Amino acid sequence: MRALIAFVVVVCAFSVAGRAFAAEFDVARLQTHDGALLMAPNSHDVEPYFATKSLIIAHDAGLDVTDAARAWIRWLLPRQREDGNFERYCEKNKAWRACGRADADDSMNALWLQLLYQTAPASGLPAEWQASADRARSALLKLRNSRLGVFHVSSRNHEALLMDNVEVYWALADVARAQKRFGQAQPAAATSADAARLANAIQRVFWDGHRFRASMQKTRAQFYPDVVAQTYPWLAGMPTPQGDARQAWQQWKQWYAPAWLGQHYDPHPWCLVAVTALKLGDEATAQCWLAQAEAKRWGVNWNILEEASFQAVQSKLLEARDTGPRSCVQVVGQ
Repeated sequence: MRALIAFVVVVCAFSVAGRAFAAEFDVARLQTHDGALLMAPNSHDVEPYFATKSLIIAHDAGLDVTDAARAWIRWLLPRQREDGNFERYCEKNKAWRACGRADADDSMNALWLQLLYQTAPASGLPAEWQASADRARSALLKLRNSRLGVFHVSSRNHEALLMDNVEVYWALADVARAQKRFGQAQPAAATSADAARLANAIQRVFWDGHRFRASMQKTRAQFYPDVVAQTYPWLAGMPTPQGDARQAWQQWKQWYAPAWLGQHYDPHPWCLVAVTALKLGDEATAQCWLAQAEAKRWGVNWNILEEASFQAVQSKLLEARDTGPRSCVQVVGQ
């Protein structure tokens, strides 16, 4: 399971001379002077998947990630492998060394593309970024199953996972929006069509008529990945056979919210579920999670993605911070 530890701090939204600014995703205690995003303060490890995903989640929630993202890109870009893939890094004797492959090549390459296009200036990707994006996209396309239309985890692991493929869909949709912003109408249309084809393939491969399978492989159902995976398409804004996402979320919440919030089946807070709740307009559930998570902050199961999500939810619910207990009664009692 992807579980690493990290630390970041939120700076509240402010206004200067009548102009509103976004809250900043402050990584002062997490990011090294050269731009590496650590798993935890004073740690010696970097996991590119979690660092990149955290920046994307924070950005999607409206936090300003510009400085942190550009510093991270400067650090990771020259470390990208020639084949387009990425590795984990460990620090030893004040030097960074590759110490294992990234968590999943399909997700990592998609996230890297998404971050580059999100962070790029209005003029488009700088030449060095474009070369990196081309390598990542080439590596990603090599993982597509031409018959099924979905992506394998890596060249060594031919399993196809729902969550990974939804992350690829989200990245493609975001890249298409960025290309449109750059004035690249034809590439934007082509990328948007790729995202739509992948959404259809995800439905064909993973939808069983009632819910999504977490994997092409038959496994015993568990809270992670099976139950958590159901929320991924809603977070990514991907169309699903369930129709209205808010109604589908309400059903998921009735079945699983008490177990999720109480961590009955899994010790991890599963922050992305709270971000999904907020994205679907369910402030009560997001507020309940925030109140519960605050006591667990920096615990053994807390990681950079939990912290990025905590900041994202917190920044949108600052005025309702004292309603957490009442929100939990409301959510659990449904």
